[in-house]
Amino acid sequence: MKHILKIFFVLLLTSLHLQAQDDLPNPMSPPRLVNDFASTFSADQQNDLEHILRAYNDSTSTQIYIVTVDDLKGYDVSDFAIRLGEKWGIGQKDKNNGVLILIKPRIGNERGRIFIATGYGVEHILTDARCGRIMDQYMIPYLQQGDYYTASKEAAGAIIKYLSGEFKADDEDDDLSFSDIIGIIIQILVILLIFYIAYKNSKGGPSSGSNRRGGGFGGWGGGFGGGRSSGGGFSGGFGGGGGGSFGGGGAGRSF
Repeated sequence: MKHILKIFFVLLLTSLHLQAQDDLPNPMSPPRLVNDFASTFSADQQNDLEHILRAYNDSTSTQIYIVTVDDLKGYDVSDFAIRLGEKWGIGQKDKNNGVLILIKPRIGNERGRIFIATGYGVEHILTDARCGRIMDQYMIPYLQQGDYYTASKEAAGAIIKYLSGEFKADDEDDDLSFSDIIGIIIQILVILLIFYIAYKNSKGGPSSGSNRRGGGFGGWGGGFGGGRSSGGGFSGGFGGGGGGSFGGGGAGRSF
């Protein structure tokens, strides 16, 4: 059941892939693994996270990105994360070994959202259940205290340990919980809705979503381009995403 739903989700996501690419932000320049669009981390915190992720990338070629945004612009967090990972080509093209930790911080009374998206090549290790467990155990307790840095560092460390085989499988990893099933169904419904809007738009119908979403994303180029450039000392050693692909794997939470 899990694999059938995931295949269906991937097919829908693929059908919308080209339309969605231009709506998403570009990576910060110079390229880095920590893209803090929401200005969540201090300069020292960014540098520390970058050092950890850069060292792992250099030794394994596996790319773990941490991205913060202050607005999902109407997208579901899973849709946003998977499309972003695909557009940026996180991971290596021949290995698809990319991981994206997306964080939308709490703002006012608005709940925060997180999602861990996995490339094709690592989703058999970082299963949806494990991604959920990482967020529950290593992120949520810190995020609820407003400590985004420790949550990100602990999550990255847990991901590295899973990928390195330090964390062993347990009996729950292959099971779908009720909340996992509901999450998958919601993802499918969101994609179906987007597909319907895109279809109506392509036919010139009255349900065009260009004003509702295109305009919102159009403002990202300027806002993100002005993001902090701390960590510039890394500019010589990292060239950005390697062309990896994402297949809809991962899990999300709100806090």
